[in-house]
Amino acid sequence: MAPSRKMRIINTSDLPSPRCPLPALLGPAKQSACFSICNQRLEVDSNTALRYLLDPFNPVDADLRSGLNTFLQLPREDRTFQRARRLDNVFELCLASANSEELLAAEVVTWRGILTKIMVGKKLDLNVSYYRGVLYLEENCPRVSFDPDSVGTYMGHRFETICSTSHHPEMDNVDLHTLWNTAISRTLGSLKILLVGEVDCVKRPGIPKPRPEHYVELKTRKGDGQRVPPVICRSTIPNLPRWIIPSRLLGTPEIFVGFPDFTGVVRSCATVRVETLNPAQDQIDWGARVLHSLREYCASSTLAGGFIQVWRVEARKGFVDVRKLSVWEVARLNEGGVPRHGIIPVSCMEALESRGSVG
Repeated sequence: MAPSRKMRIINTSDLPSPRCPLPALLGPAKQSACFSICNQRLEVDSNTALRYLLDPFNPVDADLRSGLNTFLQLPREDRTFQRARRLDNVFELCLASANSEELLAAEVVTWRGILTKIMVGKKLDLNVSYYRGVLYLEENCPRVSFDPDSVGTYMGHRFETICSTSHHPEMDNVDLHTLWNTAISRTLGSLKILLVGEVDCVKRPGIPKPRPEHYVELKTRKGDGQRVPPVICRSTIPNLPRWIIPSRLLGTPEIFVGFPDFTGVVRSCATVRVETLNPAQDQIDWGARVLHSLREYCASSTLAGGFIQVWRVEARKGFVDVRKLSVWEVARLNEGGVPRHGIIPVSCMEALESRGSVG
């Protein structure tokens, strides 16, 4: 069966939909739930994997290459971050959390990284399903890919372990698969969205319920070897917008940056207040327009009778194309995994069916 034809549903040159008022303001970020991934197990409403910023923290002269040789001897799959492609963890979170009813009130559900890529215009292929008024977006990754820069991956994570600690000493080693994720409920323009993303660490150890104002993002950027902290601007951090957008989406107020020299030794560091580096409003507006257009298109194209469709979405800088996947393509997309309706696991679908609040 031949694939259906692509349809362009939005261009940057199009007039905004009257149902998507601009500018699209971001409402207050509220942490509605969280989960830890430890030892390949997901723990809902758990702070087990949560890390805390060391205070006082001064990583100057820290060697980010310490232990690198041991790391490079690990199997390749242990030398890269375990990127979540599907939404299964998010579905489990939404159904098992103590705040499940609040999470299920969202109109758009996705990973924070997906909305970040849409806003900054990074090439992105998505699988999208629409069910009872909710748009679900996950990344389409037909092949498992590994980060070729194992050294950079190690050094970045090493910086995180130097600057933060946990209440569980066994988690202080370099383990790229131990993550603490937060679920943020907020509005984007007139849309109620649920974003799930990783948080590097929080301030104030011991707080039972961290909130976005406690989050801290940890980053590294190769410096010039000077010990004086450089001025934080696009000339020193060319990819600064790609740091600001994800922090803004989760409500993270601070980014702590270490600047290692060519030998991997941190020579300076600086704290960036995200509020002082506002992203371009047109990027946020573009993200809102994409979500609005997708939700309207999928709602108008949904078949009667409860059949959950899957659309392949090609989001590019300046436009978005959509086409419906055939039954064969959906079967191929879902082969080898848990049974699904569209991109939604059957077990989650049954649980959603039993919730009168969905829709």
